[in-house]
Amino acid sequence: MGLFKSILDIRKGERTRTLLMFLYFFIVIASYWFLKPARSALTISNLTADPIPMLRVISALLLSVVVIGYSVLVTRFNRERLAYLVIGAFFWLIAFFAFAFYRFEGADLLYYTFYVFLDLFITVNVALFWTFLADISDSDSAHRLYGLIGAGGVLGGFFGSFFNKKIEAVTDPGSMMLMVLAVYGLLPFIIWGVSRRIGGDPRDLRPIVEARQSRLAEALEGARTVLRSRYFLAICVLLASYEFISTVGDFCFHKAVEITYSAEGGIVFLFGSGSLGSFFSEFFLAMNIVAMFVQIILTPLILRRLGITVALLVLPVLLLVLSTGFFIIPMLVTVEVLFLTDNALNYSINQTSREMLFVPVPRKDKYKALAFIDMFILRTAKALAGLAMIALQSFFVIHDIEDLRWYMIMTISLVLVWIVLATYLGRRYQQINKEGGDAV
Repeated sequence: MGLFKSILDIRKGERTRTLLMFLYFFIVIASYWFLKPARSALTISNLTADPIPMLRVISALLLSVVVIGYSVLVTRFNRERLAYLVIGAFFWLIAFFAFAFYRFEGADLLYYTFYVFLDLFITVNVALFWTFLADISDSDSAHRLYGLIGAGGVLGGFFGSFFNKKIEAVTDPGSMMLMVLAVYGLLPFIIWGVSRRIGGDPRDLRPIVEARQSRLAEALEGARTVLRSRYFLAICVLLASYEFISTVGDFCFHKAVEITYSAEGGIVFLFGSGSLGSFFSEFFLAMNIVAMFVQIILTPLILRRLGITVALLVLPVLLLVLSTGFFIIPMLVTVEVLFLTDNALNYSINQTSREMLFVPVPRKDKYKALAFIDMFILRTAKALAGLAMIALQSFFVIHDIEDLRWYMIMTISLVLVWIVLATYLGRRYQQINKEGGDAV
Protein backbone atom coordinates (compact mmCIF):
# COMPACT_ATOMS: atom_id res chain seq x y z
CA MET A 1 0.00 0.00 0.00
CA GLY A 2 2.87 2.39 0.77
CA LEU A 3 4.41 1.80 -2.66
CA PHE A 4 1.02 2.29 -4.34
CA LYS A 5 0.43 5.58 -2.49
CA SER A 6 3.93 6.84 -3.37
CA ILE A 7 3.11 6.34 -7.04
CA LEU A 8 -0.54 7.55 -7.00
CA ASP A 9 -0.82 10.61 -4.75
CA ILE A 10 -4.05 12.12 -6.11
CA ARG A 11 -6.00 14.43 -3.83
CA LYS A 12 -9.66 15.29 -3.64
CA GLY A 13 -10.86 17.29 -6.63
CA GLU A 14 -7.93 16.20 -8.83
CA ARG A 15 -9.10 12.79 -10.01
CA THR A 16 -11.21 13.71 -13.04
CA ARG A 17 -8.77 16.34 -14.24
CA THR A 18 -5.83 13.95 -13.83
CA LEU A 19 -7.64 11.17 -15.69
CA LEU A 20 -8.58 13.45 -18.58
CA MET A 21 -5.04 14.81 -18.97
CA PHE A 22 -3.77 11.22 -18.78
CA LEU A 23 -6.10 10.34 -21.69
CA TYR A 24 -5.07 13.47 -23.60
CA PHE A 25 -1.40 12.49 -23.54
CA PHE A 26 -2.32 8.85 -24.19
CA ILE A 27 -4.11 9.72 -27.44
CA VAL A 28 -1.36 12.01 -28.74
CA ILE A 29 1.47 9.56 -28.13
CA ALA A 30 -0.57 6.49 -29.18
CA SER A 31 -1.35 8.18 -32.50
CA TYR A 32 2.32 8.98 -33.06
CA TRP A 33 3.65 5.50 -32.22
CA PHE A 34 0.88 3.86 -34.26
CA LEU A 35 2.15 5.74 -37.30
CA LYS A 36 5.89 5.86 -36.62
CA PRO A 37 6.71 2.20 -37.45
CA ALA A 38 4.82 2.64 -40.73
CA ARG A 39 6.75 5.83 -41.47
CA SER A 40 10.10 4.12 -40.85
CA ALA A 41 9.20 1.17 -43.08
CA LEU A 42 7.79 3.39 -45.84
CA THR A 43 10.82 5.69 -45.75
CA ILE A 44 13.46 2.96 -45.96
CA SER A 45 11.59 0.86 -48.53
CA ASN A 46 10.74 3.79 -50.82
CA LEU A 47 13.42 6.43 -50.15
CA THR A 48 16.26 4.65 -48.19
CA ALA A 49 17.69 6.20 -45.01
CA ASP A 50 19.94 8.67 -46.85
CA PRO A 51 17.32 11.49 -47.16
CA ILE A 52 16.62 11.47 -43.40
CA PRO A 53 19.18 14.21 -42.56
CA MET A 54 17.73 16.41 -45.30
CA LEU A 55 14.19 15.76 -44.06
CA ARG A 56 15.28 16.79 -40.56
CA VAL A 57 16.49 20.10 -41.96
CA ILE A 58 13.20 20.63 -43.81
CA SER A 59 11.26 19.87 -40.61
CA ALA A 60 13.36 22.40 -38.73
CA LEU A 61 12.76 25.13 -41.30
CA LEU A 62 9.04 24.49 -41.29
CA LEU A 63 8.84 24.48 -37.50
CA SER A 64 10.83 27.71 -37.35
CA VAL A 65 7.84 29.29 -39.07
CA VAL A 66 5.44 27.46 -36.77
CA VAL A 67 7.11 28.85 -33.65
CA ILE A 68 6.38 32.39 -34.79
CA GLY A 69 2.74 31.55 -35.26
CA TYR A 70 2.58 29.67 -31.97
CA SER A 71 4.18 32.57 -30.08
CA VAL A 72 1.51 34.85 -31.50
CA LEU A 73 -1.33 32.46 -30.73
CA VAL A 74 -0.47 32.19 -27.03
CA THR A 75 -0.90 35.96 -26.79
CA ARG A 76 -4.29 35.88 -28.52
CA PHE A 77 -6.06 32.82 -27.12
CA ASN A 78 -6.70 31.24 -23.77
CA ARG A 79 -5.61 27.63 -23.25
CA GLU A 80 -8.97 26.13 -24.27
CA ARG A 81 -9.36 28.04 -27.53
CA LEU A 82 -5.71 27.51 -28.45
CA ALA A 83 -6.14 23.75 -27.98
CA TYR A 84 -9.25 23.70 -30.18
CA LEU A 85 -7.46 25.63 -32.91
CA VAL A 86 -4.36 23.43 -33.02
CA ILE A 87 -6.26 20.15 -32.71
CA GLY A 88 -8.67 21.21 -35.45
CA ALA A 89 -5.80 22.00 -37.83
CA PHE A 90 -4.21 18.58 -37.31
CA PHE A 91 -7.56 16.82 -37.65
CA TRP A 92 -7.82 18.07 -41.22
CA LEU A 93 -4.18 17.33 -41.97
CA ILE A 94 -4.67 13.72 -40.89
CA ALA A 95 -7.76 13.53 -43.11
CA PHE A 96 -5.70 14.87 -46.02
CA PHE A 97 -3.04 12.18 -45.64
CA ALA A 98 -5.71 9.47 -45.39
CA PHE A 99 -6.96 10.61 -48.80
CA ALA A 100 -3.43 11.04 -50.20
CA PHE A 101 -2.38 7.48 -49.34
CA TYR A 102 -5.38 6.17 -51.27
CA ARG A 103 -4.94 8.51 -54.23
CA PHE A 104 -1.15 8.99 -54.57
CA GLU A 105 0.38 5.84 -53.06
CA GLY A 106 3.81 5.18 -54.60
CA ALA A 107 4.70 8.85 -55.15
CA ASP A 108 8.00 9.80 -53.52
CA LEU A 109 6.68 13.25 -52.62
CA LEU A 110 3.99 11.64 -50.47
CA TYR A 111 6.60 9.83 -48.34
CA TYR A 112 8.74 12.96 -48.01
CA THR A 113 5.79 15.04 -46.83
CA PHE A 114 4.49 12.30 -44.52
CA TYR A 115 7.88 12.08 -42.81
CA VAL A 116 7.86 15.83 -42.16
CA PHE A 117 4.19 15.81 -41.14
CA LEU A 118 4.75 13.26 -38.38
CA ASP A 119 7.60 15.36 -36.95
CA LEU A 120 5.29 18.36 -37.01
CA PHE A 121 2.46 16.37 -35.43
CA ILE A 122 4.40 15.14 -32.41
CA THR A 123 6.26 18.39 -31.79
CA VAL A 124 3.25 20.70 -31.85
CA ASN A 125 0.88 18.37 -30.03
CA VAL A 126 3.32 17.57 -27.23
CA ALA A 127 4.16 21.26 -26.83
CA LEU A 128 0.45 22.09 -26.68
CA PHE A 129 -0.18 19.36 -24.11
CA TRP A 130 2.58 20.51 -21.73
CA THR A 131 1.57 24.16 -22.17
CA PHE A 132 -2.01 23.29 -21.24
CA LEU A 133 -0.93 21.10 -18.30
CA ALA A 134 1.50 23.68 -16.92
CA ASP A 135 -1.25 26.32 -17.03
CA ILE A 136 -3.48 24.24 -14.72
CA SER A 137 -0.70 23.04 -12.36
CA ASP A 138 1.33 24.40 -9.47
CA SER A 139 4.64 23.09 -8.08
CA ASP A 140 2.96 20.80 -5.54
CA SER A 141 0.57 19.12 -8.00
CA ALA A 142 3.35 18.87 -10.59
CA HIS A 143 5.57 16.92 -8.19
CA ARG A 144 2.73 14.56 -7.36
CA LEU A 145 0.97 14.17 -10.70
CA TYR A 146 3.36 14.85 -13.60
CA GLY A 147 4.79 11.34 -13.38
CA LEU A 148 1.34 9.76 -13.39
CA ILE A 149 0.00 11.95 -16.20
CA GLY A 150 3.19 11.35 -18.17
CA ALA A 151 2.46 7.63 -17.86
CA GLY A 152 -0.44 8.25 -20.22
CA GLY A 153 2.14 8.97 -22.88
CA VAL A 154 4.15 5.81 -22.35
CA LEU A 155 0.99 3.70 -22.17
CA GLY A 156 -0.11 5.39 -25.38
CA GLY A 157 3.23 4.51 -26.93
CA PHE A 158 2.77 0.88 -25.90
CA PHE A 159 -0.77 0.57 -27.23
CA GLY A 160 -0.01 2.51 -30.40
CA SER A 161 2.93 0.28 -31.31
CA PHE A 162 1.04 -2.83 -30.13
CA PHE A 163 -1.88 -2.21 -32.45
CA ASN A 164 0.48 -1.32 -35.27
CA LYS A 165 2.10 -4.74 -34.83
CA LYS A 166 -1.31 -6.43 -34.92
CA ILE A 167 -2.49 -4.83 -38.14
CA GLU A 168 0.59 -3.68 -40.08
CA ALA A 169 0.61 -6.75 -42.34
CA VAL A 170 -3.07 -6.47 -43.29
CA THR A 171 -3.76 -2.72 -43.25
CA ASP A 172 -2.78 -0.01 -45.74
CA PRO A 173 -1.45 3.43 -44.66
CA GLY A 174 -4.67 5.20 -45.66
CA SER A 175 -6.75 3.04 -43.34
CA MET A 176 -4.25 3.63 -40.53
CA MET A 177 -4.69 7.38 -40.96
CA LEU A 178 -8.47 7.01 -40.70
CA MET A 179 -8.08 5.06 -37.46
CA VAL A 180 -5.90 7.82 -36.03
CA LEU A 181 -8.44 10.41 -37.18
CA ALA A 182 -11.22 8.70 -35.22
CA VAL A 183 -9.19 8.60 -31.98
CA TYR A 184 -7.61 12.06 -32.35
CA GLY A 185 -11.10 13.51 -32.81
CA LEU A 186 -11.80 12.79 -29.13
CA LEU A 187 -9.33 15.44 -27.93
CA PRO A 188 -11.70 18.46 -28.15
CA PHE A 189 -14.11 16.65 -25.80
CA ILE A 190 -11.27 16.02 -23.34
CA ILE A 191 -10.24 19.68 -23.46
CA TRP A 192 -13.86 20.68 -22.82
CA GLY A 193 -14.07 18.30 -19.85
CA VAL A 194 -10.88 19.58 -18.23
CA SER A 195 -11.90 23.20 -18.73
CA ARG A 196 -15.26 22.56 -17.08
CA ARG A 197 -13.56 20.96 -14.07
CA ILE A 198 -11.47 24.12 -13.60
CA GLY A 199 -14.34 26.48 -14.28
CA GLY A 200 -14.28 29.78 -12.43
CA ASP A 201 -10.55 30.43 -12.72
CA PRO A 202 -10.16 33.94 -14.19
CA ARG A 203 -7.15 32.75 -16.18
CA ASP A 204 -9.50 30.74 -18.41
CA LEU A 205 -10.83 33.98 -19.89
CA ARG A 206 -7.54 35.60 -20.86
CA PRO A 207 -4.71 34.65 -23.20
CA ILE A 208 -2.01 32.32 -21.94
CA VAL A 209 0.54 35.11 -22.37
CA GLU A 210 -0.64 38.69 -22.03
CA ALA A 211 1.21 41.12 -24.29
CA ARG A 212 0.42 44.32 -26.10
CA GLN A 213 3.30 44.34 -28.57
CA SER A 214 3.50 43.96 -32.32
CA ARG A 215 3.18 40.44 -33.63
CA LEU A 216 6.87 40.33 -34.55
CA ALA A 217 7.84 41.54 -31.08
CA GLU A 218 5.58 38.93 -29.51
CA ALA A 219 7.16 36.17 -31.57
CA LEU A 220 10.64 37.28 -30.52
CA GLU A 221 9.79 37.81 -26.86
CA GLY A 222 10.48 34.18 -26.08
CA ALA A 223 14.07 34.63 -27.25
CA ARG A 224 14.45 37.77 -25.14
CA THR A 225 13.10 35.96 -22.09
CA VAL A 226 15.58 33.12 -22.56
CA LEU A 227 18.58 35.41 -23.11
CA ARG A 228 17.84 37.28 -19.87
CA SER A 229 18.06 34.12 -17.74
CA ARG A 230 20.94 31.70 -17.13
CA TYR A 231 18.38 29.14 -16.04
CA PHE A 232 16.49 29.31 -19.34
CA LEU A 233 19.75 29.40 -21.32
CA ALA A 234 20.92 26.22 -19.60
CA ILE A 235 17.62 24.54 -20.45
CA CYS A 236 18.04 25.64 -24.07
CA VAL A 237 21.53 24.18 -24.40
CA LEU A 238 20.50 20.97 -22.63
CA LEU A 239 17.52 20.43 -24.89
CA ALA A 240 19.47 21.36 -28.00
CA SER A 241 22.20 18.88 -27.06
CA TYR A 242 19.65 16.13 -26.61
CA GLU A 243 17.89 16.83 -29.91
CA PHE A 244 21.21 16.84 -31.76
CA ILE A 245 22.18 13.52 -30.14
CA SER A 246 18.76 11.99 -30.79
CA THR A 247 18.75 13.04 -34.44
CA VAL A 248 22.17 11.49 -35.01
CA GLY A 249 21.08 8.31 -33.23
CA ASP A 250 17.90 8.12 -35.29
CA PHE A 251 19.83 8.26 -38.56
CA CYS A 252 22.45 5.73 -37.41
CA PHE A 253 19.72 3.30 -36.35
CA HIS A 254 17.75 3.54 -39.60
CA LYS A 255 20.88 3.37 -41.74
CA ALA A 256 22.09 0.28 -39.85
CA VAL A 257 18.70 -1.36 -40.42
CA GLU A 258 18.82 -0.48 -44.13
CA ILE A 259 22.34 -1.91 -44.49
CA THR A 260 21.40 -5.13 -42.71
CA TYR A 261 18.15 -5.53 -44.64
CA SER A 262 19.85 -4.96 -47.98
CA ALA A 263 22.67 -7.41 -47.21
CA GLU A 264 20.56 -10.19 -45.73
CA GLY A 265 17.23 -9.72 -47.54
CA GLY A 266 15.36 -9.50 -44.25
CA ILE A 267 15.72 -8.42 -40.67
CA VAL A 268 14.34 -10.12 -37.58
CA PHE A 269 13.66 -8.68 -34.13
CA LEU A 270 12.12 -10.94 -31.47
CA PHE A 271 9.52 -12.94 -33.43
CA GLY A 272 9.51 -10.95 -36.67
CA SER A 273 8.84 -12.40 -40.08
CA GLY A 274 11.79 -10.58 -41.58
CA SER A 275 9.93 -7.71 -43.27
CA LEU A 276 10.71 -4.09 -42.50
CA GLY A 277 7.18 -3.44 -41.29
CA SER A 278 7.31 -6.37 -38.89
CA PHE A 279 10.74 -5.39 -37.60
CA PHE A 280 9.81 -1.79 -36.85
CA SER A 281 6.48 -2.81 -35.26
CA GLU A 282 8.18 -5.24 -32.88
CA PHE A 283 11.14 -2.99 -32.15
CA PHE A 284 8.99 0.02 -31.26
CA LEU A 285 6.67 -2.20 -29.22
CA ALA A 286 9.62 -3.44 -27.13
CA MET A 287 10.81 0.15 -26.78
CA ASN A 288 7.47 1.31 -25.42
CA ILE A 289 7.24 -1.60 -22.99
CA VAL A 290 10.52 -0.40 -21.47
CA ALA A 291 9.25 3.20 -21.43
CA MET A 292 6.03 2.13 -19.72
CA PHE A 293 7.90 0.36 -16.94
CA VAL A 294 10.24 3.31 -16.41
CA GLN A 295 7.42 5.89 -16.32
CA ILE A 296 4.96 4.02 -14.13
CA ILE A 297 7.39 2.48 -11.64
CA LEU A 298 10.73 4.29 -11.69
CA THR A 299 9.93 7.92 -12.58
CA PRO A 300 7.63 8.72 -9.60
CA LEU A 301 9.95 6.95 -7.16
CA ILE A 302 13.09 8.67 -8.47
CA LEU A 303 11.46 12.12 -8.41
CA ARG A 304 10.01 11.70 -4.92
CA ARG A 305 12.91 9.91 -3.24
CA LEU A 306 16.08 10.92 -5.16
CA GLY A 307 15.03 14.28 -6.60
CA ILE A 308 14.96 15.99 -9.95
CA THR A 309 18.76 16.10 -10.37
CA VAL A 310 19.01 12.31 -10.45
CA ALA A 311 15.99 12.13 -12.77
CA LEU A 312 17.64 14.55 -15.20
CA LEU A 313 20.89 12.54 -15.19
CA VAL A 314 19.52 9.05 -15.87
CA LEU A 315 19.29 9.33 -19.67
CA PRO A 316 22.53 11.22 -20.41
CA VAL A 317 24.63 8.88 -18.28
CA LEU A 318 23.16 5.85 -20.06
CA LEU A 319 23.63 7.44 -23.49
CA LEU A 320 27.27 8.21 -22.68
CA VAL A 321 27.90 4.55 -21.87
CA LEU A 322 25.98 3.22 -24.88
CA SER A 323 27.41 5.70 -27.40
CA THR A 324 30.91 4.75 -26.28
CA GLY A 325 29.88 1.11 -26.61
CA PHE A 326 28.69 1.58 -30.19
CA PHE A 327 31.91 3.42 -31.07
CA ILE A 328 33.95 0.47 -29.76
CA ILE A 329 31.64 -2.29 -31.05
CA PRO A 330 29.79 -0.94 -34.12
CA MET A 331 27.12 -3.61 -34.65
CA LEU A 332 23.39 -3.58 -35.32
CA VAL A 333 22.64 -4.83 -31.81
CA THR A 334 24.61 -2.03 -30.12
CA VAL A 335 22.94 0.72 -32.14
CA GLU A 336 19.57 -0.95 -31.46
CA VAL A 337 20.18 -0.78 -27.70
CA LEU A 338 21.34 2.84 -28.01
CA PHE A 339 18.27 3.90 -30.00
CA LEU A 340 15.88 1.92 -27.79
CA THR A 341 17.25 3.47 -24.60
CA ASP A 342 17.12 6.98 -26.03
CA ASN A 343 13.49 6.79 -27.12
CA ALA A 344 12.21 4.71 -24.22
CA LEU A 345 13.58 7.10 -21.60
CA ASN A 346 12.92 10.33 -23.48
CA TYR A 347 9.11 10.13 -23.29
CA SER A 348 9.23 8.80 -19.75
CA ILE A 349 11.65 10.05 -17.09
CA ASN A 350 13.50 12.55 -19.29
CA GLN A 351 10.37 14.32 -20.60
CA THR A 352 8.74 14.42 -17.17
CA SER A 353 11.76 15.79 -15.32
CA ARG A 354 12.65 18.44 -17.87
CA GLU A 355 9.06 19.72 -18.10
CA MET A 356 9.09 20.15 -14.31
CA LEU A 357 11.89 22.70 -14.72
CA PHE A 358 9.30 25.20 -16.01
CA VAL A 359 6.77 24.82 -13.20
CA PRO A 360 8.19 27.23 -10.57
CA VAL A 361 9.01 30.12 -12.92
CA PRO A 362 6.73 33.18 -13.42
CA ARG A 363 3.75 32.49 -15.65
CA LYS A 364 4.42 35.45 -17.94
CA ASP A 365 7.91 34.13 -18.73
CA LYS A 366 7.07 30.44 -18.74
CA TYR A 367 4.98 30.30 -21.91
CA LYS A 368 7.10 32.65 -23.96
CA ALA A 369 10.14 30.54 -23.11
CA LEU A 370 8.26 27.29 -23.74
CA ALA A 371 7.13 28.43 -27.17
CA PHE A 372 10.66 29.50 -28.11
CA ILE A 373 12.46 26.49 -26.62
CA ASP A 374 10.10 23.67 -27.48
CA MET A 375 9.43 24.71 -31.05
CA PHE A 376 12.45 26.74 -32.17
CA ILE A 377 15.51 25.61 -30.21
CA LEU A 378 14.68 21.95 -30.67
CA ARG A 379 14.11 22.34 -34.41
CA THR A 380 17.31 24.34 -34.84
CA ALA A 381 19.26 21.59 -33.08
CA LYS A 382 17.72 18.98 -35.38
CA ALA A 383 18.60 21.10 -38.40
CA LEU A 384 22.20 21.48 -37.27
CA ALA A 385 22.40 17.74 -36.70
CA GLY A 386 20.99 17.14 -40.16
CA LEU A 387 23.47 19.54 -41.74
CA ALA A 388 26.34 17.94 -39.83
CA MET A 389 25.35 14.49 -41.10
CA ILE A 390 24.95 15.78 -44.66
CA ALA A 391 28.46 17.22 -44.39
CA LEU A 392 29.81 13.88 -43.14
CA GLN A 393 28.10 12.07 -46.01
CA SER A 394 29.90 14.34 -48.47
CA PHE A 395 33.28 13.24 -47.08
CA PHE A 396 32.75 9.50 -47.09
CA VAL A 397 30.19 6.97 -48.23
CA ILE A 398 28.65 4.67 -45.64
CA HIS A 399 29.30 1.13 -46.83
CA ASP A 400 28.69 -0.81 -43.63
CA ILE A 401 27.68 -0.33 -40.01
CA GLU A 402 31.28 0.23 -38.90
CA ASP A 403 31.33 3.51 -40.85
CA LEU A 404 28.60 4.84 -38.54
CA ARG A 405 30.84 4.71 -35.47
CA TRP A 406 32.34 8.12 -36.33
CA TYR A 407 28.99 9.80 -35.77
CA MET A 408 29.37 8.88 -32.10
CA ILE A 409 32.16 11.44 -31.67
CA MET A 410 29.51 14.18 -31.89
CA THR A 411 27.20 12.28 -29.55
CA ILE A 412 29.81 11.64 -26.84
CA SER A 413 30.98 15.27 -26.86
CA LEU A 414 27.48 16.68 -26.46
CA VAL A 415 26.32 14.20 -23.85
CA LEU A 416 29.14 15.38 -21.58
CA VAL A 417 27.79 18.93 -21.89
CA TRP A 418 24.32 17.59 -21.16
CA ILE A 419 25.46 15.93 -17.92
CA VAL A 420 27.04 19.15 -16.64
CA LEU A 421 23.91 21.19 -17.43
CA ALA A 422 21.55 18.61 -15.92
CA THR A 423 23.49 18.78 -12.66
CA TYR A 424 23.32 22.59 -12.63
CA LEU A 425 19.61 22.74 -13.50
CA GLY A 426 18.63 20.20 -10.87
CA ARG A 427 20.32 22.26 -8.15
CA ARG A 428 19.01 25.56 -9.50
CA TYR A 429 15.47 24.18 -9.61
CA GLN A 430 15.63 23.45 -5.90
CA GLN A 431 16.89 26.98 -5.20
CA ILE A 432 14.11 28.57 -7.29
CA ASN A 433 11.49 26.60 -5.38
CA LYS A 434 12.89 27.95 -2.12
CA GLU A 435 13.46 31.53 -3.29
CA GLY A 436 10.39 31.91 -5.49
CA GLY A 437 10.00 32.07 -9.27
CA ASP A 438 11.22 35.67 -9.48
CA ALA A 439 14.72 34.34 -8.69
CA VAL A 440 15.00 32.90 -12.21
